[in-house]
Amino acid sequence: MSAPHSLRRRLTAAFALIAMCTALLFSAFALIFMYVLEDEVFANMLAQETAHQQASWRASAQLAPPLRPYVSLHRDSASLPDDLRRQPGVTGGGEFFGAAGRHYHVRQLALPGAAPVILVAEVSRELMVRPRLPVVLGLLGASLLAMLALTLALGYWLAWRATRPLEALAQLVGSAAPAQLPKGFAAAYPANEVGALARALDDAMARVAAFIEREQHFTRDASHELRTPLAVIEGAAFLLAAHPMPPQAAQQLQRIRSAATQMAQTLDTLLALAREDLAQHAPAAQPMPSPPVALLPLVESTVVQLAHLLDGKLVEVDVALPPHATFSVPPAALRIVLANIIGNAFQHSQAGCVRIGFADGALTVSDDGPGIDPAIQARLFEAGVKGSASSGHGLGLSIARRLASRIGLELTLQAGAQGGTVAALAPAK
Repeated sequence: MSAPHSLRRRLTAAFALIAMCTALLFSAFALIFMYVLEDEVFANMLAQETAHQQASWRASAQLAPPLRPYVSLHRDSASLPDDLRRQPGVTGGGEFFGAAGRHYHVRQLALPGAAPVILVAEVSRELMVRPRLPVVLGLLGASLLAMLALTLALGYWLAWRATRPLEALAQLVGSAAPAQLPKGFAAAYPANEVGALARALDDAMARVAAFIEREQHFTRDASHELRTPLAVIEGAAFLLAAHPMPPQAAQQLQRIRSAATQMAQTLDTLLALAREDLAQHAPAAQPMPSPPVALLPLVESTVVQLAHLLDGKLVEVDVALPPHATFSVPPAALRIVLANIIGNAFQHSQAGCVRIGFADGALTVSDDGPGIDPAIQARLFEAGVKGSASSGHGLGLSIARRLASRIGLELTLQAGAQGGTVAALAPAK
């Protein structure tokens, strides 16, 4: 896994951290143990000297020569070495550090019928740990590095073994095409948590594949069933157009033929959208290349096609598009999007003006209607969401935005500055 915070790296780092903490704790314990052991040796030595002197005092009321040459006896603190005498609490015994690296262990010797005697052991030459401390620290550091390297290698290997099935599963699921979802892959994974995840994904893939198959059957059936009546309508309109008829009837017949043709194109586009063929499985940021399409003719034909929505209303339509305004998108898909946003403006406008313009690379459609219901502002483009005044099913804006995104456009709706609604259609950034 190449992610900067991948599970493999985290596991390896956890192993390394545990090894380092363990090695540091062991090193600290080893140093403390050596110092305690050394102090215990000197304490036992002073205990032996105390027993020796007490035995001599009981036998002859005299102090015996010390057992070791680095031990001295002092009747009072005045005879102590200068660097030891100046330290507080020396007569009570303990461990003291002197000048020039000297090291003292002091103990008070109680004698029957006499003043206590101070036992002083200057053990600088007898120290075992301090002179060897650089070597000990070097050995401990080398051991820590060796343990860390070994643990890193072992941790990486274990993390690699643990995450390899997850990586394979992620690659399998991530590279799956919608029309060819993998099936029955869970058996290749171990019987552990990864295997449980693989089995859950296998079951989910099977359900998704079954759903896609049902949708494919539906789109095939819808395509077949809808094309037949559309062909009948077009054929009948063509035959009727061959006979003389009043101008008004000819005009209505032409509208029927135009609507049937556009319905066939709409059907093709929507079926392609359902099959995800329109953008050739490309994401919205990389739409299928198309030649530039002039917006003015499409907008004018859409306005004429939807003019019946303004029958009986005091609504003006102001189309102010420059001839050079274009979008590089499939024209059939763009026609559907325009029909939705212009049709919404016509349907919700009872008076005033519907303005269709082009500025800063964006096509705008604004109206003087009631505006956007605040209750559904955040869910405008969800399927089934519609305002209280809408007589539709709440699918138009959802289809329009999905289709616009598929061909590389971005559709937005917002409240107008003077009321009403402004729909904007622009190339996606």
